[in-house]
Amino acid sequence: MKNVASHKIGTMNVKEELLSILLENEEGISGSELAERIGCSRMAISKSAAGLADEGYRLSVSRSDGYKLEKSDVLSSQMLEHIFNIPVYYRPVVSSTMTEAKDLINKGADVPFAVVAGRQEGGRGRLGRSFFSPEGGVYMSIVLGGSSIPDPELLTTASCLATVKAIEALSGIGCSIKWVNDIYVHHRKAVGILTEGIVNMEEGGLDKAIIGVGINLQGGSDAIPSELKEKMIYLYPGGNVPFTRAELASRVADEILAIQGKEFIEEYKSRCFILGSEVTVIKNGKERQAIALDVDERARLVVRYPDGKIEALSSGEVSLRI
Repeated sequence: MKNVASHKIGTMNVKEELLSILLENEEGISGSELAERIGCSRMAISKSAAGLADEGYRLSVSRSDGYKLEKSDVLSSQMLEHIFNIPVYYRPVVSSTMTEAKDLINKGADVPFAVVAGRQEGGRGRLGRSFFSPEGGVYMSIVLGGSSIPDPELLTTASCLATVKAIEALSGIGCSIKWVNDIYVHHRKAVGILTEGIVNMEEGGLDKAIIGVGINLQGGSDAIPSELKEKMIYLYPGGNVPFTRAELASRVADEILAIQGKEFIEEYKSRCFILGSEVTVIKNGKERQAIALDVDERARLVVRYPDGKIEALSSGEVSLRI
């Protein structure tokens, strides 16, 4: 949501005003002009710039360009508001962005909006599973109004493909999908998607939908719990990510909004690596082996059991092991 710096000045301290102006002036701006615009001394500008550097922002200062903000992988309200195209709420630490999104809905936040967190202490996946969410990843929830979702049944698969497209556009890393909502890189899980609907009890039908996205962006393998070491992967295990977390979060939100109402099943199927493979279908507590044949137009997984029976499985009914 690209806010104009001049609209904010007067409501922030010098450091916040300095950041707001630098975000809007990519070519740099002199210390004297900054001091004049903010209404403070050049010494205050220098001290505020040092404060921003302490928070992780990368600034350069030169006679020719003045103060210039370099690409900085900092999550903050100002940074996210500058780059997002919808309202966004930043929380350094949350139990989960899904829970935070529900709280904002209850407080009357207008949709669409996004919640972005630095880390989650109680991140959740499908079927009540936990989602490992340390510092360094991208953890967000996007809330859409029910009227903007043409087909709620396809929301999870659409959001999964949209997230793949966002990651590949910024990173060039090839991703594949494990039906229904997991994104894999090099045969291990890198991203999880979770969607929840809120029903209008008076009128019936979907009132709002929350799409949770957790991306294992960068980190060391020593921090991964032992039970996950063979199952998960970071997109950039060694760091050196060529884009910021704010850029990735914003791109994911844009792609999820853009894919609503579009035809996407064929592209989704082309990324679904389990098709043609043997899977374990876990349904009603019972396990059966099957061959994954197809994803149909309702995003159901079509499988064939050893007895020849063919069944179309919805994501709410089953879990899979590969």
